[in-house]
Parts: sequence; C-alpha cells; structure tokens
Amino acid sequence: MNTATMPNNILDALNFTALEQEEQQELLLDLHELIFKSTFLRLLERMDEQTREEFTALLDRDASEEEVQGFLELKVPDADSAVEEAVQELTSDILTLTSN
Repeated sequence: MNTATMPNNILDALNFTALEQEEQQELLLDLHELIFKSTFLRLLERMDEQTREEFTALLDRDASEEEVQGFLELKVPDADSAVEEAVQELTSDILTLTSN
C-alpha cells in the first residue's frame, strides 16, 4: 500500500465508521483494554521492586484515581509517556497488519 492510501490512525485502519454502532462500542472497549494493559505493564517495568510493592498495596486498598496518579508521577520515571508509548505501539501494529 502506498502512503497516499495508507490509513492515518487506528480507527481508519480498522474501518471504524463502517461498523455498526454496537460493533464500534465493542471495538473501543477492546482498544481501551489493550492500551490499559500495555500501559500498566510499561509502568511496572519502570518500577523497582520496592515501588512495585508500594504500588500493589495502593491498588489493594482501592486508592482513588488521584492517589494512584500522584504516586505514579512521584515514584515512576517518565510515567506520563507510558500511555503514549502504548498507543503508538498498538497503532503501529494495527497499521502494519492492515497495510498488507
């Protein structure tokens, strides 16, 4: 596929607008889950053992979203880029698969 006809993003590559509304919702939920899991793994990889233990304890006590965000910002180097990296990787993978 040449670059003139290459999809611009994940949703274009997956022909999102051609799907029924229910299928669109399912696809968005699946994409969200993939991005969430990938982000979570990236964050864990950036943590040392002690930080992982503290993070697990934080999650076990059902900490608020604000507490979790604050912890990540304070204790995990470059945590804010984990989501972006996960989205970029997923996008690249999907575009590679749908470009052939």
